[in-house]
This record gives sequence, structure tokens and C-alpha cells, in this order.
Amino acid sequence: MIVVVVLMAFLTLSSYVLQAYQDAVSTYKFISSVYNKQQAYYITKSAFELAKFALDKDDPSTDTLTDNWALPFEFEKDSVKVKIIIYDENRFINLNNTKDSGYRKIYENLFRELYIKNELLKRIYIWTGAEEGSIPIDYPVKKRPLDSLEELKLLGFSDDDLYGKMVGNNFYPGLFSVSTVFTDGKINVNTVPPAVLKALNPKLDDNLVSKIVEFRRKTPFKSVNDLVLVDGFTFDILYSISNYIDVKSKVFHIKIETTVGDTTLQADYIYNRDEKKVLYKTLI
Repeated sequence: MIVVVVLMAFLTLSSYVLQAYQDAVSTYKFISSVYNKQQAYYITKSAFELAKFALDKDDPSTDTLTDNWALPFEFEKDSVKVKIIIYDENRFINLNNTKDSGYRKIYENLFRELYIKNELLKRIYIWTGAEEGSIPIDYPVKKRPLDSLEELKLLGFSDDDLYGKMVGNNFYPGLFSVSTVFTDGKINVNTVPPAVLKALNPKLDDNLVSKIVEFRRKTPFKSVNDLVLVDGFTFDILYSISNYIDVKSKVFHIKIETTVGDTTLQADYIYNRDEKKVLYKTLI
């Protein structure tokens, strides 16, 4: 009988000890998680300052894909890992210049190149207040510029339109990878992707665009006038797009991923180098 009582007491005590241990482990994990999140947050802020310093110290007269800011940066030590990727928003087409007739031609070219219905372009015009009309959606028409590309989802754009799609054997990028809402509308010809180059003028076909990309890889453009040095690029083409292009960038997208232990923090900053101002930021 005594043995049974002792055994029961031992099992009861063991149960309490096990529960206390589990509670202690759970508390430790919680405290560790909070600590890791705080550490990731402060490291991310420091990483942003480092990226901003690199941009501020860079030569602003021209910006190219071979500049230091354009090269991915990665740091890892012990349980901490940091990745920084910077790209310029000026390589993209700003979708808010809907009242500019020249830009409208660019939009039409872009939508045609990306196989997006022209009806959806009309919705952007109405949404931003460039045209009167109604949109068959569940939201009132904004009649103001886009604050974010995410608003395109409200206008009925499909995932294929936004993220890209296959047409036959060819892949066509989506609007999320070729457009912006943060620039003044100038497009940097040293960093612009082929799909955006083709949208600038119908005469910029695959062959000529390939020549431009190859030329700038070896010799970045110091002036927009240097484009005529590319075989096949005429003064007529230059004249038609000169108001919309540049060889430098003002606005940059800084993406930071910080991992501390088993905690990962992702941050996005839109930074205007000329104004030394953060236009947008988000932490996830």
C-alpha cells in the first residue's frame, strides 16, 4: 500500500515538474522570439541607413546597373543574416501621368506589349481622374493618382496582368514588374528593362532594344543623346521620347530581409535620393 502511495505521489510530482518545465520552455521561446524581433528591427534600421548612405554617396549624374548600389549585399554572422537589394524606381513607367498625351501613347504601347486589355487602361484613366466615366467595381471612383500599384487589384486587373503570363511559348511580364507610382515620370535608359524600352516607341523593336541593352552594358549612357550612337537608333526616335527619359534616377526601392535566429523581418523602403526623403515603407 505504501509503495502505491509513494508511486502516486511520485507520478503527481513528476507531472507538476513536467508542466513547469513545459511552461518554462514556452516562456523562454516567447521571450526569445520577442528579443529576436527587436534585434531584427534594429538591425533592419541600421541596414537601411547603410543602403541610404551608399545611395547618397553615389555619383548622381548617371545611374547604371553596374553601380555599387545595384549590386546585392549579403551579410551573415552567427544567427544573424541580412540581405539588401536596391533597384531604382526610375527604370519603370509611372502610371499616374494619365493626363499627358505622350505618356498615353506609352501606356497603349505597354498594354499591347503585355497583352493586357485596353479596357483596363481606360479604367486607370477614370480612376485617376484623367477621364470621366464609371467602372464596374464595388468601390467609388477615386479621381486621384494611384498611391500604390495594389490599387490595380481594385480595378479588376487579374493576377496574370499584374504578375505576368505565358502566351504561347513566350512569357510576358506583369504591371507589377514594369510600373511605379513614385517617380516624376522620367525613365532611366541605363536601367530600364526591355519591356519598358519597347513601350517608349513602336520603332523600338526586339532587335533595337537588344542593341541598346548590349551597348549600355559596355558603355553606360552619359547623356540621352548618346542613344543615337546605337546602330539603328535615329534622331526621330530620340525626339519622340526625349521628354520621358534620363540617364539618372531619383527614386530607389530598398528591400531588406533580416533573419535573427528563427525570426525573419522583411522591409521595403521607397527613398527619394534628391529630397533625402522616405516616400513609403513597410515592415512585415
